[in-house]
Amino acid sequence: MSKTAYINDKPFEITEGETILSFMRRHHGKDSVPTLCDAPNLEPFGSCRVCSVDVALEREGKTKALASCHTPVTEGNYIYPDSDNITRLRKNIIELVLTDHPLECLTCEVNGNCELQTVAARVGITEVRYPAGETHTNREKDKSHPYMTSDLSKCINCYRCVRACDEVQGQFVLSMAGRGFDSHIVKGMDESFMDSDCVSCGACSQACPTSAISDVFMSKSIQSTEKTRTICTYVEWVVIWMWRHAMVRFPQSKRLLMQR
Repeated sequence: MSKTAYINDKPFEITEGETILSFMRRHHGKDSVPTLCDAPNLEPFGSCRVCSVDVALEREGKTKALASCHTPVTEGNYIYPDSDNITRLRKNIIELVLTDHPLECLTCEVNGNCELQTVAARVGITEVRYPAGETHTNREKDKSHPYMTSDLSKCINCYRCVRACDEVQGQFVLSMAGRGFDSHIVKGMDESFMDSDCVSCGACSQACPTSAISDVFMSKSIQSTEKTRTICTYVEWVVIWMWRHAMVRFPQSKRLLMQR
């Protein structure tokens, strides 16, 4: 017998093992819940909380805001993805992110193809209510590498680059250092891209929702039109050569296995 959960009090069948986010997307489309730290080829992480939804155990019961990306959906859940409480929560989260982010959208490389920009518009940001305070917008760009560049003044600490480097490529070059306000991405032993063990695979650049990490030869303003599957163990060097010479763009995914 099928199990049922409810979205805005309407019943929908659930699948064993799926999260609230995947449940929502399966029934209401991929844009039904905004996210920042989530990516299809990465494990659920729950750092941004933008995907939060209200969940109750009974109709019109007491609700609790939960991160939908890593919370399993269970039978009898009543999910309210756009309640007043959740709308205020998401807006407040994005406002706080923007207080420490350069407001240079019109001159930014990813203008028009920026996930932060898209989510900000989705949650209704028209202005930031918080007064100016201490920021990280004065961080210097790292242009030491011939293929990769970073501008961590635009980093939102979503960990997607770190996770892509670990989970997708298995290189473990990127990590997070510091705590609280001092948290920041580091390469290798807190060194430049050039001095680190970066193999120029581009997974971090493709995972980044802003332009904090970019590929020198492939602008993020260009969106992919094709995907290519391969299991060839020698394909990495061909892919990198073609990618660097702007001949073709290969989206990063679990289906694209680039092995050394």
